[in-house]
Amino acid sequence: MTETTRFSFRISALIILQLWLMFASASPANRVWIVRRDVQNLVEATTELDQPKEQKVENALPRIYFMEIVSDIRLRYASTKVTSKVANPADKAQEATFHVVLPDTAFISSFLMEIDGKVYKASVKEKEEAQTDYQNAVDAGLSAAQVTANARDANQFTVSVNVEPQAKMLFNLTYEELLTRRRGIYEQAIHVSPGSIIPQMSVRVNIFETLPINKITVPQLRGNDIEQNQDLSENEVAKIIRTNETVVSVVYEPTETQQIQSSKDGLQGQFVVQYDVDRSSIERKGGEIHVVDGYFVHFFAPTTLPALPKHVIFVLDTSGSMAGTRIEQTKQAMNSILDQLREDDLFSVVEFSTGVSEWDLRKPYKALETYYYNIPVGDTTEVPQNRTELEESFGLYDDIFAYPVTERSIKRAKEFVNTMDVTSSTNINDALLLALKNSQSVQSRLRLTPIIIFLTDGEPTSGVVDKTEILANVRKGNSDDVVSIFSLAFGTGTDYDFLTKISSQNRGFARKIYEAADATLQLKGFFEEVASPLLNNVRFVYNKDGPVHDVTETNVPNFFKGTEFVVAGRIDSDSKLSASITGTGASGSFLFPDIRPVIDDYILLPNPNNSVVETVPAKKSFSLEKIWAYMTIQDMLKKRQIVDDAKAIAEFNGKALNLSLTYGFVTPLTSLVVVKPNSTPAATDVRPADGGSSGFHSAGIFAAALPDYQLGAIPPYPAPESLPLEESTSGFESEDWFSTTEAELTTESTSFLQYNASPFSADEWINNFEHNATHVKMPTNNDTLELLWQDELPDTGYGSCYAYGVHNIVCKSIWKCSQFMPESRPYAGPFLNTDSACVIENKYVGICCHLGSTLSDPVFPDTTLTSEYVTDIALIGDDVVLTSDLVVKS
Repeated sequence: MTETTRFSFRISALIILQLWLMFASASPANRVWIVRRDVQNLVEATTELDQPKEQKVENALPRIYFMEIVSDIRLRYASTKVTSKVANPADKAQEATFHVVLPDTAFISSFLMEIDGKVYKASVKEKEEAQTDYQNAVDAGLSAAQVTANARDANQFTVSVNVEPQAKMLFNLTYEELLTRRRGIYEQAIHVSPGSIIPQMSVRVNIFETLPINKITVPQLRGNDIEQNQDLSENEVAKIIRTNETVVSVVYEPTETQQIQSSKDGLQGQFVVQYDVDRSSIERKGGEIHVVDGYFVHFFAPTTLPALPKHVIFVLDTSGSMAGTRIEQTKQAMNSILDQLREDDLFSVVEFSTGVSEWDLRKPYKALETYYYNIPVGDTTEVPQNRTELEESFGLYDDIFAYPVTERSIKRAKEFVNTMDVTSSTNINDALLLALKNSQSVQSRLRLTPIIIFLTDGEPTSGVVDKTEILANVRKGNSDDVVSIFSLAFGTGTDYDFLTKISSQNRGFARKIYEAADATLQLKGFFEEVASPLLNNVRFVYNKDGPVHDVTETNVPNFFKGTEFVVAGRIDSDSKLSASITGTGASGSFLFPDIRPVIDDYILLPNPNNSVVETVPAKKSFSLEKIWAYMTIQDMLKKRQIVDDAKAIAEFNGKALNLSLTYGFVTPLTSLVVVKPNSTPAATDVRPADGGSSGFHSAGIFAAALPDYQLGAIPPYPAPESLPLEESTSGFESEDWFSTTEAELTTESTSFLQYNASPFSADEWINNFEHNATHVKMPTNNDTLELLWQDELPDTGYGSCYAYGVHNIVCKSIWKCSQFMPESRPYAGPFLNTDSACVIENKYVGICCHLGSTLSDPVFPDTTLTSEYVTDIALIGDDVVLTSDLVVKS
């Protein structure tokens, strides 16, 4: 090599070194470059020239890479299957959690897990037997879990399982329900909130009816606390596919970009399909009857009957607990509801706190006193009133405080509504007795359909407070069984079971009104359901009480416009079914004398690939048996609330339990024993999914590592022995399930990881609690933990706060954190808020602490990505977090 060549080489080397130093100084100190060829086997990362190329993927969380929800609705009976595939990309075993929110009217009918080609199926057992098996497994140190059901508007199913390194598994849950017709539509609401962006996400709803489907709408994804009529705009991503007039499919397959547009954590809310059928061909035939293989189902939903005039008595709680938002939302709702009354209606209002009073619209509004009237049951004497000389007259029934619907009466009632104030305690007993007495006074002079709308936010705290005595008093006050009482439980402070019993025993039903921004809409929506009674005292008779068996409820106190009544039963295979319906309508007696099953009853079913629909006879394609079993169980559970006789209750429970076990339904009488093929302690539960449930940051189906200190994680329990079924064909496709698409690596896909930290001071935080307090309380599942806040822990992280899905937010001692994630205040009175707090060693309160790094600022400018690409990661302590959710050591 000549001197000239050596000189040129040295100059070139110096230029390259300078360029390299300039580039290195311009790069953030906490960034590294990673080249990935095969993420399953190799991750290359280098920050120094001599750093090893292979890095272990140690701390990546389990992730859902595939989710499919398929709901088949046949004759309004919906069977919904949720399938989730989860991958553990780490080099260590981690816990993955499968979480589903399902309607409270639904019964889980199947749950299985597939691991390494083996299927593990859960079993349904009687609750006490399941508890015994579960405890035996705990004593044996085995791994399993027990699922029980709670009667709420929505329930949560959760199961956690250990996933081996570099492994994948499949979860599959099926639940079933009969759709209820309300306000003229059937609605299938599927909770879809996985908590992350899912590469392969799809929801499919297949509707099969025998009558033409004349309405089908798919509104925007609905928030879990928004009433159904809040947003009627169409879901532009969903596709409606009509096969023919009786078969419709709805397909929803949002891309990753569309999921991110929904929220930074992916889809959050309910995917809703609303539909109805054209009944014009059977309107004068007494409904739609199907008979298949010894079972029958009768759907009755007349649409052309005129509404009955009614007497509505609003019983409004103005006790002290209604102060603030609740009373204001009640006022807003009442102003709207008063406008919905029809001209042939009468209305009355009973206001109660400690005292009770009927509104006298003839004189100025007077707030309730702090005393109450103790009305003896059966006393027909008039409740004392501070009478003054009449100021004006509204109608013929002013003297019994019942008013016609006129412009003047509605205006005066609204003035009273807007003047209402809150005071004192809650006298439920006297309020309901006074309302029943008001109804009896009207019924003695005019025959109207009597309806009590009873709104309260608390339990009885004044007057008669024994709930059993109140139930007896109300039953006696409604001894002629004419008045329907509809109870509305406002907020979480009510005894919902108690209100349900009041209504069930008095021709009505109860409904929860959630304390949210849409509470006014919930109240208005409920009144719309009961605003138009069409028939009273409806009775269904089959074969003139002949060879039919095990028939569900056949008596309907009130039939309302926009609803549907369904009867199911069994019939001898060699018998022909006929039915009749009697009742009272606006024109007097109502009768359908001879109703026959629909002719040529065919059910349309798809072939396995859901692309072609074939028509086959009903007896070979579809069974009504499951509908009958489901309805009979629901019927028994309702009837046990009505009776007080222990023997009758035991009989209802026995029949419901037997059917639950026979058909594998998880009901209030059974538990689902989930057997898991590993020895890692974990547990499952079915819990209320409303505002009362704490700890779950996403209501849906998700996979995540759940350390035992994480808020909302189900406490670990050892459990029963594993019962693997015979091996079956794997539910996994041959896709590269660890692969990352190009869309995942764009700056757009990283935006959902942005979080803004706020300064945190333990001293300032503690000042929010009582001066002499030494601990704080944290609600978790059905228990409350008391946590210490002493400065006794080292300055270290105790695991990731999984709700945020990123690794620079960890659980630390409140004394060792300077920045936290302010999703909301970490305290609420003496209780911790689950959004920002966490639990350390099941003893100390911690905070979801931000370590100062960000995940949202991309290193590289826009780059065309290929199969061998460079991606951006953030260095956090010893961990490096990739935008693809994989973790390597630096």
